[in-house]
Amino acid sequence: MRFARIHKVASYVLAVLGLVALTTGGELAGLPSIALGLGVIASWFAEGEILRSGRYTRAWNGALVALLAMEVTRAVFFHLQPLTAAVEFASFLQLSRLANRRSARDYQQITVLALLHLIAATVLGGGLSYAACFVGFVIATPWALTLGHLRREIEGNYLADARAGRSGVPIDVARILRSRRVVGPGLLIGSSLLSLPIFVITAALFVLFPRIGLGIFSFGPGRSTSLTGLGSEVSLAGHGTIRSDPTIVLRIVPPDLGSNPPTLRSFRLRGVAFDHYNGRAWWREMARSTAVERVGSEYRITRWARERPNTQGPRDLAYRIVLDPIDPPVVLVPPGTVAVRVEPRMQAGEQRFPTLTMDGAREIRHAGNDDLGIVYTAMVDASRAPVDDTRLSADDERRYLQLPALAPRVRALARTWAAGATTPAAMARAIESQLQLFRYTLDVPSGRAAQPLEDFLFRTRAGHCEYFSTALAVLLRTLGVPTRNVTGFYGGAYNRYGGFYAIRNGDAHSWVEVYDPGHGWLTFDPTPAAREASGATDGLLAPLEEIVEALRVRWRRYVVGFDLGTQARIAMRVFNWFEARRRTRGVDPATPRDSSPRSVSQTARSAVRDVRVWIVLAAVATGLIVWRVQRRRARRGGSGVGPRTPHDPRVQIAIALARSLDTTFESRGHVRPKSRSPLAHASDLARSGSPMGELAVEVARRYVDARFGDEPLEPSELETWRRKLRDAPGAAP
Repeated sequence: MRFARIHKVASYVLAVLGLVALTTGGELAGLPSIALGLGVIASWFAEGEILRSGRYTRAWNGALVALLAMEVTRAVFFHLQPLTAAVEFASFLQLSRLANRRSARDYQQITVLALLHLIAATVLGGGLSYAACFVGFVIATPWALTLGHLRREIEGNYLADARAGRSGVPIDVARILRSRRVVGPGLLIGSSLLSLPIFVITAALFVLFPRIGLGIFSFGPGRSTSLTGLGSEVSLAGHGTIRSDPTIVLRIVPPDLGSNPPTLRSFRLRGVAFDHYNGRAWWREMARSTAVERVGSEYRITRWARERPNTQGPRDLAYRIVLDPIDPPVVLVPPGTVAVRVEPRMQAGEQRFPTLTMDGAREIRHAGNDDLGIVYTAMVDASRAPVDDTRLSADDERRYLQLPALAPRVRALARTWAAGATTPAAMARAIESQLQLFRYTLDVPSGRAAQPLEDFLFRTRAGHCEYFSTALAVLLRTLGVPTRNVTGFYGGAYNRYGGFYAIRNGDAHSWVEVYDPGHGWLTFDPTPAAREASGATDGLLAPLEEIVEALRVRWRRYVVGFDLGTQARIAMRVFNWFEARRRTRGVDPATPRDSSPRSVSQTARSAVRDVRVWIVLAAVATGLIVWRVQRRRARRGGSGVGPRTPHDPRVQIAIALARSLDTTFESRGHVRPKSRSPLAHASDLARSGSPMGELAVEVARRYVDARFGDEPLEPSELETWRRKLRDAPGAAP
């Protein structure tokens, strides 16, 4: 491949990786991202005269100024986020550079902008897409930097003499850039191998550099996924449409998975409880929330967790949950959760725990405002105790019996279906069994009716989960039974590669909690069993999706969430490995060891320090080797080092020889045109029979070898050639 083409490809790869990494942060989407992609494709075909056109350059400069003014206007007057405006302008600035790549300087600016985009994406993004872009950067950066350096040297060295008008060496740079002999497979393979030490050094710095905050990706603005059904209001007209959304919002690891984990067909994660209904939608009354009591990493919901079986009951079940940032920041827990253990963050070198709040309906929220979400373990009562067994106050009873104006036939239907039932639980089971005879569908014709619940009960007898839960809650309230409509998630698919269950946005569900005095709040789900599956991928792509999701979880856990605590654990593993090696060398294993927290902390710091010492020693050794190789090359006259700069003393001596030859030409009346090289002009004189032709050709060839080859010219040899030129036949004295 021609040098110019392969340099162009390497630069475009780097630029596209930077732009893709920038878009993973979510700030660049929609129409701007489409326009940017089309612009990058179009810029590839900008070549030749159009790049040298002054009108073309002025048009791009004007477009950039107009874009900057537009972004400032949108940010100031149209409430566009300043970060979004900055990202859009930085992206189109790269597009401008790609469309105006005339020289090595332009390509250097493309490389620098791409690296800046990657740095910005480190803060804005941090997902698995960013990881793929980072790997691509590690591979493509050595290519772009190496080829950019060669192009800068070609343009700088070969054009310097012609611009100065001193040596008169008109080199066709365009021909050199079109050459297929400048860059070979060896250079590309060698520069690719540079990615290995780059990756190793980057990984070592990542692991060893002290973490004093939340991790490298946690300082961007929070961009949470808005989940239908978990907000302040739920409408009967739209909740069911999310069944087709395959977005994964949390991962859960239940206890005792075993070798053949089952499908979570009946697993629930409780989110928001709604108490008020106006005939078309549910909403939450503004209930007072209080901070959840915490000891260490454990938050008390109803009681403290039981670690071991005792006389009070069996050991609680632990469900580890990785929840993505969602809006609102609800902590989703299984029914029967008695306590929550939250994994801490590192801030200023210390562990920090979030503040959890809970209202009277047992809705738990966290103060999350970043892109890391929250990782916690829900401790669930294995005896399947009710959600809450506290007595209802008069205000709470009024709140959970609230109803809008209803048609008499709705109340009559409730009495008919619950006939013979004497307890709230029995009434709920009776009405539940009747509703489960209805048909489940995502096509909601009742949503357009003036009274959607009545239309569902008496005409269509078909709807999604929100209709079924609303019907059960309203019918029970007409019978004087306190109820609340609860939304959350139901089900989940097992990921065999990651060892967890993936819960999707399409797994959102709605059910009812019924208050039965003496038994507390009991869960009832009137939705038929024919409820369709969520939008998970089936067929040949399902395993690939599972692999990608497993990689995403590991990237988040081991890279995005990497903090000082993780560093300490790694240090302890390294220390234990060294300890095991020491014991195998004959050290008495019975020697007492101090296992106090202070000793363990000191040992961890010592292990980290030892590893850093080895890294420093390796870096010093690498530097010495590189210095030695460069020194040996310099002694051999710069062989293999690449093009030499005009300021190199060896180049100055060669240029002095060319000037002496030009002086000789002028003294003989054969002034060399600037369009001819010294060797070409000397060859013309030799063919014309000039007495000094053969000597001129010999001197010109020696100049070329000294200037562009690996045969430097010594000062003594320069004087010898000058003397020969002065003594040449017909030369001026």
